Amino acid sequence: DGRGRARSRCLGSSRDAENPQRGGEAAGGEETPLLRGIFQIGKRSCDVVLSARQLRWSPIQPESRGGDSNMNLPCKEEFVEMKDIFSVKLKRRRFVGQKKGGVLLGITVFVCLKKENKLKDSAINFNNVSEDHCHSWFRCLKEILNVTEYEGHALSLLKECELHSFDGVVCVGGDGSTSEIAHGLLLRAQMDAGRDTDHILSPVRAPLPLGIIPAGENRRYRFI
Repeated sequence: DGRGRARSRCLGSSRDAENPQRGGEAAGGEETPLLRGIFQIGKRSCDVVLSARQLRWSPIQPESRGGDSNMNLPCKEEFVEMKDIFSVKLKRRRFVGQKKGGVLLGITVFVCLKKENKLKDSAINFNNVSEDHCHSWFRCLKEILNVTEYEGHALSLLKECELHSFDGVVCVGGDGSTSEIAHGLLLRAQMDAGRDTDHILSPVRAPLPLGIIPAGENRRYRFI
């Protein structure tokens, strides 16, 4: 049962587990899983596998009376690309007025997909009441999602990254992150226009729009 005290299994090399952003590849070009565990998704218990590029899950087949899994039931695997996940949080049940703590219910993953030139967001709940299980997954997911690692990192990336293939930049963070990314976009626009970045009286407008999702101290951004 996904609501039980299922334990996460950390797979792959210790180096990959310590730095999930790098991930790894198994023989045959397949990605090395970082974590594998059981969660309840909707009304079904699912086998969930996390890698640096994908989060995928499939329903667990019930066993027949003879002890064998029922192979006649459909077992469709679903997945979401990590590049489409913009946030993750621990899901808790709280009383009215309660701001901290609460009963842990699992993990919520927030996804944003582009459909017909529009962005559509949704939330997927991975339910499991085990504190150790959920915190292990939460930390690993956060490590994969975090793009910036130190103050000024976003500015350095925006100065070096090829931006022509992107439609915009979305900042998930606080005032400092937003200011840094806005500065980076404007600075990059001046560099591309051949302007002297030390003396700018009439700056060139940044070609990419900037979207902002307030998230306190979380420093990360996404190209879309």
